Amino acid sequence: MENANISNKTALTPKFDDGVEIWYWFLRGIIGLAILAGNGPVIYLIATRHRLQTTSNWFILSLSVADLLVGVFVIPVSTSCSLLTNCNDAVMILFFDLLLFVSIGNMCAMTADRYLSVIKPLTYFQNMTSSRVFQWIVAAWMIPISFSVIPFAWITSKSAERKKRAEMIYGTTQIVSFNILPCVVMLLIYGHIFVVSRKHSRQIRALCVEHNAGRSRALNSRRMKQERSATRVFGLVLLIFVLCWLISAYRHFCSYFKLSCPMSSGTVLSSRLLMVANSAINPFIYALLKEDIKREVKRKLCRRRGEVEAFTSSLQSGSR
Repeated sequence: MENANISNKTALTPKFDDGVEIWYWFLRGIIGLAILAGNGPVIYLIATRHRLQTTSNWFILSLSVADLLVGVFVIPVSTSCSLLTNCNDAVMILFFDLLLFVSIGNMCAMTADRYLSVIKPLTYFQNMTSSRVFQWIVAAWMIPISFSVIPFAWITSKSAERKKRAEMIYGTTQIVSFNILPCVVMLLIYGHIFVVSRKHSRQIRALCVEHNAGRSRALNSRRMKQERSATRVFGLVLLIFVLCWLISAYRHFCSYFKLSCPMSSGTVLSSRLLMVANSAINPFIYALLKEDIKREVKRKLCRRRGEVEAFTSSLQSGSR
């Protein structure tokens, strides 16, 4: 059974009678609800609050939409295919890979945005116009979509040899282009970003102290805090993504290159849960660590609390 699990690439639709534990389905359902509860409000806040419609937040909005699709389609459909009906696993794998590629594409765009903001801060706002942000987001979606539809060229082929050769070439390209290379490059870039950010922070603090510019120092401090917040959040999102997909990438590597990779059933199930859990973790990182979104969430909660207290007070007054 275990060899079958590993060879079936991501194995998105494990059958209930294949030894899959009940805890797997319970946690999968909880993760699905967390994805909806987390990404839905983030998308709503950014889309409706003008002060949140900044360059970095547009990339967050795009990634949140991709994460939301995991909770809306992938988890319910794959669970239904496992417990209620038989589905085409090949199509399910292609769709899930599409969302993975879109997430990676959005994180590459985020990384490029953060790199420009730190390396070229004086020209960043001139270069990162609304139209350029839109172009980057479109590219982050269209390039993965274009790559994901390639397997349809041979998925219905009757030639087993041609199909096997095409899948090997496609799989190798996928692992290198959308798993290994982007993650390694983004981690290296973020390492460089943090080094440069610390250097800039020390230089700005030194200039502010030297010239004793009170108002300028306050403005620079606020801006530095926002930029550090965005960089820290995107760096953490990338790190969580790599950790959640590490076991899965290892399984993909073993599958495509026909390697013997012994792995327990619990590890395989855990890797599947981590794959979808990544979409549930991201919105809570935004809400807890990104300053502007955290501030907006607090305002929303305080406003709602005030409305509840006012409603309760009116009920008490009416009862008197």
